Amino acid sequence: MVIIARQLMIAFHSLFTTKKYKLILISLVLIAAFISVSELAVAKLFTGIILNEGTMSQTKLAIFIVGFFIFFGATRAGHFLQRIYRVNVFEKAFKESNAEVKGAKDNWRWSLAFELTSLLSTCTQLFVIILFFTYLNWGFGLLNILMVLCIFHIYGRLFKGQIEAQRGFVQAKKDKNPVANVVRIGTRIKSGETGILISGSIMLILLGALIYLSYNGQISQSDTIVIFFGLRMQNSNLSNISNGLMRFARALTHSE
Repeated sequence: MVIIARQLMIAFHSLFTTKKYKLILISLVLIAAFISVSELAVAKLFTGIILNEGTMSQTKLAIFIVGFFIFFGATRAGHFLQRIYRVNVFEKAFKESNAEVKGAKDNWRWSLAFELTSLLSTCTQLFVIILFFTYLNWGFGLLNILMVLCIFHIYGRLFKGQIEAQRGFVQAKKDKNPVANVVRIGTRIKSGETGILISGSIMLILLGALIYLSYNGQISQSDTIVIFFGLRMQNSNLSNISNGLMRFARALTHSE
């Protein structure tokens, strides 16, 4: 886990050398976190409508439905704009950078920037989801934190191994002894999918805990449904992080 944080921090400072663009990138990451919170809020609003539609007045129900669609549309629009705007940020940040990078190295620098921002955004979203779970039910939230830490410990080991493998591929290319595509690509995909399989298995523990707490009345129906949707979102984020870390390792080693 420490190696992941260290490599992300090094890449952040090397790619975005000016304070201005560092702050812009942080803002884009925070926007991603806000979008994550909004999606969970949309899920809670939706469950509130479904579970209480029989007891709501038509006026209140209409307000809730309109609010649901506005919230949902805003999250999709925000997600789109955040991803589009970052391309312009990269171009301007690289132009103001003192480092002169050309050719293939420049292409890999772009790839590294995309992977970095995607990972930072996804990790921030994951952090917000964890806080949201803890707010809804502190017991489940603490269990979730423990499980996520275990997952990141495993991701760290896979990431370290992938960096070593990719550096070996780079050196082999320099020595004019290129490695077959099936080995280069297969190594990266295998590491990413291994991480996804492990995180998915650990998510089963969390789903079992959620069912247990709901059955014993320790979590309300509404919160159970919201946490279920949140767990699916969390698992999707963890899957993206697993594959993203392996792509980041490739871009990192090729841009060195």
